[in-house]
Amino acid sequence: MAVITGGGRGIGRAITLRLVRHGWHCVIAGLEEADLKETSTLGDPLGRSIRTVTCDIATDDGRRAIKQAWAASFESLNLLVNCAARTTGIPLFEPSLEAWRDELETNVVAMAALSSWAVEVMKEQRDGVVINIGSVYGSLGLNHRFYEGEYPGDGDSGPVHIPAYHASKGAVAALTRDLAVVAGQWNVRVNTISPGMIQTPERTFGDERVRRFVEATPLHRMGRPEDVAAVVEFLASADASFVTGAEWVVDGGWSIW
Repeated sequence: MAVITGGGRGIGRAITLRLVRHGWHCVIAGLEEADLKETSTLGDPLGRSIRTVTCDIATDDGRRAIKQAWAASFESLNLLVNCAARTTGIPLFEPSLEAWRDELETNVVAMAALSSWAVEVMKEQRDGVVINIGSVYGSLGLNHRFYEGEYPGDGDSGPVHIPAYHASKGAVAALTRDLAVVAGQWNVRVNTISPGMIQTPERTFGDERVRRFVEATPLHRMGRPEDVAAVVEFLASADASFVTGAEWVVDGGWSIW
């Protein structure tokens, strides 16, 4: 049984659909009820394998709702996928502390809280997997030439970047390593998957931007949500039973040069 945050769209949806297709039961959480219902309809038209929770994981109430949905339907917890994330452009000279807090609460604090809960449950089972979805931007700076027009240059408030997102995704990898050290004694594995340039229905790129990304990618294509989902399935399987504390970069080689 799996819990997946951000399961209503994009990468989270692809992860959910792949797992359900291979026999998993899932609780999926997200902000938009319509998105969650669409994922459920696509993957589980009979309503037997997917439970949906409309909530904000950045709040105590939201995380409590996820735990309650799991407890009401399942006895075991085999997999937690922390996929939900927020991204906001923030000017350098007049940064919004509220925007910083919102992103860190969702991308790091919620992930830490849910991971601690999952490890506590899995400890009793002596088995389980936590997968945290990071980003190549956890270790890279933003290159404006790929995002022309999306993030404004130097204005009165300074250039706009996504520093909170970068900081939060760097924290994801660090959190994963520390959790893996502790959880390993209970046969609980914790890993990070860091996607690169992934096109989703919600996050599409214009033709010129796609061309630039493809030219900068050794495998010469954009990533798909299904590319990430496949790695999730592997890391959740017995085939990865000796893999923990690792960061799996899924970017077609984009970040290696």
